[in-house]
Amino acid sequence: MKKLVALVLTLCAMLTLTGCSGKYPERAADGSAWNRDWTILGTVLGVEEPGNGLTLSENPVVLTGDDTHYATWTIGEAAAYTNEDGKETELYDAQLYLLLYGCADEAGADEAVADWIEREQEVYQITDVVSENCNGQAYTVLLYEVVSDTNPYARGAVAFGVYENYAVSAELTCVDSFTGDAHEILTVFLNGCHYSAELN
Repeated sequence: MKKLVALVLTLCAMLTLTGCSGKYPERAADGSAWNRDWTILGTVLGVEEPGNGLTLSENPVVLTGDDTHYATWTIGEAAAYTNEDGKETELYDAQLYLLLYGCADEAGADEAVADWIEREQEVYQITDVVSENCNGQAYTVLLYEVVSDTNPYARGAVAFGVYENYAVSAELTCVDSFTGDAHEILTVFLNGCHYSAELN
């Protein structure tokens, strides 16, 4: 979570955010009727119930600025954990972070995604890079292993995509004892993501 917030704050300094319309769309780009029972980020992205034991943990209205949104899901029971700063936090078998970052234009979103990928390559040992299309949306997926002694998570999968003027990141990170397939769980999650067909 700390990494996600730091990343967003850095990006906010780089790029100009656009405003939200505040009105929900009637349909998604994949042809689905917009469902308000989905977990909704802004008026842009709706996520079906993801399954695979993922439980919604956070979905604030806005993270920072006026067009940056995130939500998190967890798998397993929370366990007390003391981080490298000596602060008590909760550790799960796996956590999924979804970030929707509004940019001035599509070029800005492309730039944000390129920066995110570069940062992932600096922090993690990348074991594979895959191009995927999930529910009509293209993503670049990085599979990685954690090499830090201070990070309680051992491996994960992260997907990056651009939709109109939005940069999207979805990352599933797992502890070493987690037996699920991070890539498979993330792919199922992304196939349940719907983007608005009515962006201005």
